[in-house]
Amino acid sequence: MTLFLIIVAAVILWLGSLYCWPFAPCTKCSGSGRNAGSNRQRFGDCARCGGSGRRQRFGSRAVHRSVRGGVGYRRTRGRK
Repeated sequence: MTLFLIIVAAVILWLGSLYCWPFAPCTKCSGSGRNAGSNRQRFGDCARCGGSGRRQRFGSRAVHRSVRGGVGYRRTRGRK
């Protein structure tokens, strides 16, 4: 029973961290946003993150969708 409660608490903390910090540094460029071949004279964006230096963490999209849907968040997409 105690092990079950520890696992549930760990999952709740992980979901909370996904909601608060949905992005992590890109694994290819280590968060710099630069291509591996970039130098001072020429600069290229990272192909994986597009130059932002961030990637979305696994599960963060689902957490945000469930929270927005659960509290009555309605997205209109420009319709009135």
